[in-house]
Order: sequence, then structure tokens, then C-alpha cells
Amino acid sequence: MNVSRMDKDNIGGAGSARGLFSSALQKMLDALSESEQIYTVIYDQFFTKKTEILADDSAMDFLNSHFTENRIEDLFNRFKHDDIEDVITLPMLEGYLMFRGIALRNDARELLGVLIIMAVNEDMVPEDVFLPPELFHTTEEKLEKATLLLCNLSSIYVEERLYSASLEENLDEASVNGRKLQELLSRNEVMTEILKIMESEEDFQKISLDVLRLSGQYVNFDNGCVFKLDQDDVTVSCVAEWSSEKGKSLGHKISGMKKEDIPFFTGRPFTISSETMIPDSFMNFFMRNKISAGIFLPIMMNDRNTMYLSITMLGESRKWSIEDLKFLNDVKRVLQTILVKRVIKNSLAGSYYTLESILENVGCSVVVIDRKHEAILYSNENYQTMLTDPLDRRDMEQLIMTFDGDEGIINSNHRVEFEAKSEKKFYELSFEKVKWVDEREVSLITIYDITNIKQYQRRIEHQANTDHLTDLYNRKRFERDLSAEVKNAVRLSTQGAVFIIDLDDFKNINDGLGHSTGDELLVEVALELNRVSGPGVNAYRVGGDEFALIIPSSQHRHLDSISHKIMNTFSKPWKLGNNEYYCTMSMGVVFFPKDGSDADSLMQHADYALKEAKKSGKNNLVYYSENSDGQPIRRLDMERALREAVEDDCKEFEVYYQPIVDGTDKEHPCMGAEALVRWNNKKLGFIMPSDFVPLAEYLGLIVPIGKHVMLEACKRCAYWNSFGHPEYRVNVNLSMVQLMRDNIIDTVKMAIDVSGINPDNLVLEVTESLAAQDIEYMKRLLHNMKKMGVHVALDDFGTGYSSLSYIRDMPLDVIKIDKSFVSDVGEDKFSDAFVKTVSDMADSLNVNVVVEGVEKERQQKVLSEMHVDMIQGYYYDKPLPEEEFERKYLI
Repeated sequence: MNVSRMDKDNIGGAGSARGLFSSALQKMLDALSESEQIYTVIYDQFFTKKTEILADDSAMDFLNSHFTENRIEDLFNRFKHDDIEDVITLPMLEGYLMFRGIALRNDARELLGVLIIMAVNEDMVPEDVFLPPELFHTTEEKLEKATLLLCNLSSIYVEERLYSASLEENLDEASVNGRKLQELLSRNEVMTEILKIMESEEDFQKISLDVLRLSGQYVNFDNGCVFKLDQDDVTVSCVAEWSSEKGKSLGHKISGMKKEDIPFFTGRPFTISSETMIPDSFMNFFMRNKISAGIFLPIMMNDRNTMYLSITMLGESRKWSIEDLKFLNDVKRVLQTILVKRVIKNSLAGSYYTLESILENVGCSVVVIDRKHEAILYSNENYQTMLTDPLDRRDMEQLIMTFDGDEGIINSNHRVEFEAKSEKKFYELSFEKVKWVDEREVSLITIYDITNIKQYQRRIEHQANTDHLTDLYNRKRFERDLSAEVKNAVRLSTQGAVFIIDLDDFKNINDGLGHSTGDELLVEVALELNRVSGPGVNAYRVGGDEFALIIPSSQHRHLDSISHKIMNTFSKPWKLGNNEYYCTMSMGVVFFPKDGSDADSLMQHADYALKEAKKSGKNNLVYYSENSDGQPIRRLDMERALREAVEDDCKEFEVYYQPIVDGTDKEHPCMGAEALVRWNNKKLGFIMPSDFVPLAEYLGLIVPIGKHVMLEACKRCAYWNSFGHPEYRVNVNLSMVQLMRDNIIDTVKMAIDVSGINPDNLVLEVTESLAAQDIEYMKRLLHNMKKMGVHVALDDFGTGYSSLSYIRDMPLDVIKIDKSFVSDVGEDKFSDAFVKTVSDMADSLNVNVVVEGVEKERQQKVLSEMHVDMIQGYYYDKPLPEEEFERKYLI
């Protein structure tokens, strides 16, 4: 998304976009964007950007990364293919982002441009999402009002701009207007006849037939049908059919067909003229039924597509006009209105009494409200007798009428708790939006008395979160509170701290004075920690003689004072029974989120600081330092994260694809890709293979990881082969640990069988140094792999121990020259000679050569002159995520 302001030449004739986009429009949009806290940009009918987005650099980067040009083009194209809708909203993967477009049309509803609106819903932003501070944000309700305002302003603006251009055309159109007037009169006469049918008491089938007959005689189509989805939701039937001539029937051919076999039965409208390019599914359907053109419009019932109006030409070609489509859309709306009225009339009378009898016996309180008119439509007897105190009833009804789920006081199940303070009771209210018997949208509230549950929960919660000896919070509560405080500190960009306190030589007191005295000391320590920590700071017993304090960000300024008080407390003797004894402590301190963004890492680092304090002679305090623990903790973190990722079915390991191009073709087309693993860990972030693969090999975890990568790569290649690129191959690397396992052949076979890939399109890569370690074993293993039909590639050639000596004995299909020989190609004679020699040797052995690491145009030109078979490197493309690779190379 380019944000620089450019003055584009306005193009088009009268009634088009000429003069439509001006500096005045830019100023208007800037003012609206700032006042409504949204982002806007306009594209003309050729998808050329005509206005600039009002945003600073950080906000612009955010918009570019989320509202990509492909997403904007997708929204723009929906207006090009749909001249009915003027506002289209597209859902975003991030639920807090809102994305919609407004069509700019002339009187003929020709698309002159699209106004794109991008916004952030401040009510839906998760706590763990960080947004640029200058980013505009609004609410869904405000966006709706802004959209309506922009619709009206854009309509007025376009109308005013086009008015002057249309004055000239009006003179030329005077001779045409008479004919158009006559057509309009004819259209109105037919539509009047159709509207009269709405009052008919005939059944829907007879009414549909009459509507089709009148429509067909006016629009002059060959066949019109109304199809409906059967009760099994699988097959389709013809409700009514009209044909201009005998023999031009379509209904009996489609009746009984499965919905999935009818390409237009998707819930979307289709307008297909004879010259329109159409997908294969429509082409086959049209040829089978001798259809030359068609208009297919969905008829909705309760937001569900249950019927279709089908208008077709059977034989004679036809280009549908805008007037044809407008008229038939009006016809569809008439049929839809008739259908809705019939359903409501037949069901409304009995629905209320049936519903009432059900709701009176559901065992809970039920109330139905019309929030728009602040009216209670229904309440059962349980609700009417539930609360006797007038103040409690007033508060509950106020909550019911004013409750808004977007205020953040409910969870994802739309539930909220209410406390009746006078009656000392608790209720749980569940809010759902439903359709009432008369089809209007209402709120259904079910209310349960949860007083006993709340009282029991409080007792259980106290027992579950409290240490029974000291009455301090326990470790479970500590971890929960710490996680919440860390999230809060991250969200507010503040800092808190954790103290971990361990009693020095507590075992001597237990062994020398007895466990009861030891327990007495623990209770005294707990009381002192509560006393010195002060309000807002909680103390916890997290182990036998281990305590913790959480200093929230709101109390961070008191941290030094609290630590000094604790040190002073332990410098004095403890009175236990009739005697006094000294017991000191060691303390480790960590800061969050600086020293860790989760409870586990903070405790790990705090324990390390605590050990350092004890090493320093006890009765000491040590602050954790990022440089103090070195690599062991980082390695332990990565090892734990690796094991967790593998246990979670390797979902965190993402497969990237780097294209391999044909070096013998001057266009250098893509021939396939090498599959490369990346690790995106939720705690450690994005980790490159060089950082985790050696550890995974050491731990033996590379086997399940490699199995996952191979299966995913085979699945994608099979997909590429099925969708237009049967020539694409995928290269998968095998590590030494995988090759040394007895089941590597079974792993490859499983990947082939599960994915359905053609084995000829799978290339397994082994490094030269690995292959040279046990040549005989590798020869047997690679021969067995070749029997399955796969190809074998020798990777990193030139870096191993034996180089050319054993090439002829290995069952190889591809040699990949290491990138270390490529960097100086064209400038270093040895590099040129090496690549040329290997390439010539490979030709004599009927083996292909891949040169990897190509990053510069100089290297590419030299390799092309050498007629190298295949080339790979950043000059052509970097390793890409699956979706990005397919977007660029699967066309």
C-alpha cells in the first residue's frame, strides 16, 4: 500500500470518473477520517489509487501489514462483479479489525470507484495485542454511523460532479428518451401486474408461475424456474416453471439433482451472458442443459438460501442488460416477500402459544425484551416471582435493558453475574439474540439462581488458594496472580517485581527444635511478611520454607523500602516459645516483564538469583541479571520449548518454500521448491534452523520434526501438481539422525501414501559430509529409496571429505553445488572452473546440477552461460510461507 500523495490524471467520458477525484475530495476525506477516527482511501474504476491515507508512519506500517493490497483488490473486485450492493464488508482474521468498501456509481450504476474504509474496533482488541499509540480507533456502532455518512456524502458528491458532464449528454439523449419512456411505461405496467399477484390467495406454486409468465413475456427469456432446496438439504426440486415454447423445459432436468452438482446454488447471484467466460463447472452444466445464457438469483428466507430464481436462454445467445437485471431483481424481491408473508401467516398464530408453554416449564427464569423499544415482550412466572425486594428488581431490570455485550463485562458465552444485595443472592444471566415469532430481533435472557454455587465456590476457592499453616496464598494462587500482573504490566508498559525468599538453614531448626517449632517460625515469618509488605502487595508461601512477594507496578516505587524492611526483619532474632533464635534468609529478585514475560521464566530466573544469594554467604539479596546465567538457561528454555512443540504434533514448525528455477530456459520459470523448516514458538519467537536444528538432532527430536516437514511438503506438492503444475517437485532435507534410523524408509513411504504425491516429484536431499561417513550403508539406503520412485540429491557438494571420488557409485539424480563456490562466480577463476567442471561431469553421468546461494545478477548471468540445469537463491526469491509461495507461483 503506497501512501505517497500523487496527482493522477482523471480519465473517462461524461458520466465516468472525469473530474471526480480532486483536492477538495482529499480534504473532505482527511477531515472525516480524523473526526471519525477511521482510515479511508479511494480507488478509481481501474484500481488506481486517487487519494491518500491520513496516517503517520507507525500507523501506516500497521495498515500495510494487515490491510494488504491483495485484500483491498479482493474487496474492489467484489464491486466489479456485483452492481447491486453499494456497501460490502469483508471479515478480517483479526477480530478487532473492520474492513469495508463503498461503491461510487453513476446513475447507470456503473462503477466509478470504491471508497475503502479501514478501522480498529477498540472494544475487541485483546489485552496481549500491541497497537501503535497514534493509531485511530473507534467502535462498531460509530463505524456504522460513519459508513452511513460517507455513503450519503459520496452519493451527493458523485451526483454533483457528474451533473455538469451530464448536461451535454442530455441534449443528445432527447431523441432516445421517448423510446426509454415507452420502455419504462411497459416495465411499470408489467410490474404493476406482478405486484397485484402479491395479494392473491392462490398457493405459492401458482403465484410463482404467474410471475414467471409475466416476466418472461416482458424480458423475452426462454425459460424461467423457481427451484427450492428439499428438506434433506441435499437435493433440489422445481417449484414452478414457465417456457416460451414447448420443449424448452429445464425444471425436470434439474429436479432431483444434488445441490452440490448445481453450480449456481451457492447463495450468490450470477449474471452470465453468452460471451461471458465461465468456470468449468458452469461450462459443463450449461452444455449439458443446452443453456446459452442465464441469470440466477438467490431467494432468502431467514437469512438462509432456500430457493433460486433461474432465468435462462436455451439456444439463442443473449447479452443481459442492466435493465434486465434490475427488473429480475425486483421480481426476485416480490417472490421473496410473498414467501415470507406466507410463512409468517401460517406460523405466527401458533408459534407464540407453543413457545409460551415451553418457556413456562424450563425450570429457570426467562424474559424476552425488545431493546430497541425498551419493552418486555414476555416473562415467565419464575421471573415474576424471583425477586421480592423492589430495589433488587429495579437493578436487575435496569441491567437487562441497558446491558451491552461490547462493554467487556461478559465472557464469550454472553453471560453476566448479578448480585441481589438486599436479598443476598446471586444470579447468572445469559443473553442471546434471537428471532421472535414475528421475525423481529429480540434479546432472550435466561436467569439461574447460583447463590449456593457461589457460596460453595468461595469456600473451595479459599481452600484451593490458601496455605493451611500460614494462611498466606499458596503457590497455585501465586502463579495465577503473577501471570495476571505480568499481562497488566505489558499492557500498561510498566514494571513490577517478584521477591523469592528462602530461609537459611531452616533444616537445623526443624531437626534441633522439632517440627512444631519449625511450623511456629513459618507462621511468624508469614505474619512479618504481611506486615512489612504493606497494602497492595501480596505474600505467598510457595514451598516448605520458601516465600514470595509480588510487587505490582502500582507499588513499584516502594520496592527498595520493602526489601530493606525484610532484611531488617531477618537481622533480628525470632521469639519461639520462651527463647529467641536467629534465622536469616536469602532473597532473589526479578523484574517483570524485563526478566520474563511468563510465570515459569520469572520463577526460573528468580531461583537462579536466589542461588547466587546463597552462594554469596546467605542473609543476602541478589537481583537477577540477564548476563549472569549465560547460555544454560537459554538452552534449557529451548529444550523445554522443543519438547513441548513436538508433543503438540509439531504445529509450531512451519514449512517455508524457496523456489528452484530452470536455468536452461531464458525466462527461468519455477520448477519446484526446497522445503525449509522454521520454528515459530509462542514464547521464544521466530527461531531459525541454525539455532534449533543441532539441539533437535542431539535430543533425537529431529525425527518427528523431519517426519512432520516431509509430510507437509508432500501434501503441498501434491496440491501444486493437481492445480496446474504437474511438473513441480519438492526437495526435502534428511538429517544424519533420520538416516541412521531403521524406519526412514517407512517414513518416506508413509508421506507418499498419505499425501498422494507422485514419488517422481519428491527429491530427498542428503549432505555430502553425511553421505561420506559410511558410503556402503548410504549406497544401500539410497538404492532402497530410489526403488520407491523418489529422486536423491547430494546437498552442499564441495564441502565434504571425498568430493568427486564416490559420485559415480552413488544412486544420485541431482548434485547441489554449495553456495560457498557461488559467491565469487564471475570474479574468481577457481569458482568458475569448479562449477563448470561439476556441471560437465554431471552431464556425463546424466545427473542434474542445482547451484544454490545465487544472490546477484552477475552470478545469474555467468551460470546461465554455463547452461546450469537449475538455480536457487535470493536473487529469485527468499524462502516463503506456504500461502505466499502459492500466491506467487501457483498460477
